[in-house]
Amino acid sequence: MGWEPLPNRSGPRQLSEALDKVASQLKAPRPQVLKRVFAAWDELVGSVMAAHSSPVRLVDKELVVAVDDPVWATEMRFFSAELIDRINAAAEEEAVTSLKVRVRPR
Repeated sequence: MGWEPLPNRSGPRQLSEALDKVASQLKAPRPQVLKRVFAAWDELVGSVMAAHSSPVRLVDKELVVAVDDPVWATEMRFFSAELIDRINAAAEEEAVTSLKVRVRPR
């Protein structure tokens, strides 16, 4: 008698469902939201701002952004409400409620 897998009573599931469940348990956004924020950063903030900033992490609806100079940190903070609105529109949900800006060490 050899090894046999247990019968799969629920049928196959999509990987995205499992990832959504894991993300929820970690208080992280859904993978689709991460893709829309991180992959579309240039479109969300514009090419000039994107050249000086990058999203670092998104946890508990707080987006941490790294910038390369204090001037860009000020600019990012000034436009934070508009940026949050753009991100949430792109994500089609309230994915971000706050923005934290960090200046990268030189």
